[in-house]
Amino acid sequence: MADERILLTGASGFIAKHVALQLLEAGYRVRGTVRTAEKGEQLRRTLAVHGADVTRLEIALADLMRDDGWDAAATGCDRVCHMASPLPMRQPRERLALVPAAKGGAVRVVEAAARAGAARLVMTSSVAAMSYGHGRKHTAPIGEADWSNTEAKDISPYAISKTEAESAAWAAANRAGLQMVAINPVLVVGPLLDDLSGASMQLIGMMMRGKMPAVPDVSLGFVDVRDVAAAHVAAMTAEDAVSRRFLLSAGSLSLMDLGRAIGEATPEYRRKLPRFVLPNALVRLAALVLVDARSVVAELGRGKTLVTEPARAVLGFAPKNPEAAIAAAARSLRERNLVD
Repeated sequence: MADERILLTGASGFIAKHVALQLLEAGYRVRGTVRTAEKGEQLRRTLAVHGADVTRLEIALADLMRDDGWDAAATGCDRVCHMASPLPMRQPRERLALVPAAKGGAVRVVEAAARAGAARLVMTSSVAAMSYGHGRKHTAPIGEADWSNTEAKDISPYAISKTEAESAAWAAANRAGLQMVAINPVLVVGPLLDDLSGASMQLIGMMMRGKMPAVPDVSLGFVDVRDVAAAHVAAMTAEDAVSRRFLLSAGSLSLMDLGRAIGEATPEYRRKLPRFVLPNALVRLAALVLVDARSVVAELGRGKTLVTEPARAVLGFAPKNPEAAIAAAARSLRERNLVD
């Protein structure tokens, strides 16, 4: 294992940097794809600061929307971790706006991995590919057999893109005879490795900046980025992981409870945190004109049971509780002066 090379796509992303760090610490060589040389150099500096042996890190330039570069990036790689996918700060108005990059990019990576003779591909998908678009009547636990309904009117463009991308990746991997594993986390939070926070930490940052004095009656699942990274590393070689989809969640909190967890970790921000819950009727009214509010409506007052036992049994997933993950995220944003 120590001499195996892992192709890590989208290596400059929030989660991917933690995966790169853990892969290097485990003795792998890593070839990380980024869209610009500047992002590659920033990645190298970040990992070096955190003690990684960056002599075992290579940088390759590739773009999800272009064929160029993927064969060169995959050549000589024993395994592939596909993490690159568009994650906008705001939802686009067009339902399918994110699909070309997410779906097309996934197929490009899978096919390049197969041509390179990689032993396995681990793909970062999302709970968004499993649990959305089924309406309030769907109350059964969500697990690896579940897929989001991309035809639903209330599903977000992001959830559509993750569902389409993962489905296309499975089809391409099956055609090519490539071993594949999918990792499907809930909202990933935790400590930053540099000052680039990304969209997954946006919710916590907005609360700490006082941008959300009121919140809808919605609950979300949370998981620590370090636990997500460890699951990716384990999925590279776990014997029973092939052809499985692993949902990762440490637990769910309401948005009000999220604010309270932030306040416990960073008391100086308590006055900026949410103070009351918006009436459901007002949220439904806002959804008539605001794209970001439309996907919230179906989740109002609704909890979901997420099945994480397979990840615990096969990948050794043993997550920190959601409050600890949120505390680490809030302290990291504060320490890096990203919320003042």
